[in-house]
Amino acid sequence: MESNNAPLKPLYTCSSCSWSGNEASFSTKILSIMYRPKHDNIQAFKQIKCPKCRNLVTIIFETLDGSVAK
Repeated sequence: MESNNAPLKPLYTCSSCSWSGNEASFSTKILSIMYRPKHDNIQAFKQIKCPKCRNLVTIIFETLDGSVAK
């Protein structure tokens, strides 16, 4: 179930086969997750691959702010 408050995910287009869709349509692989105590946030690197031709489309860097359960 999706929340109405969820931010819109950007559209991505594969440079090899021109297939396009939002992030949920692509294959996502988490490359790394790192907690940064000094900034009290979590940073994640995600690799987005085309589900049609498996070409690497982009690598997304996300910062998740907020309290972290310890």
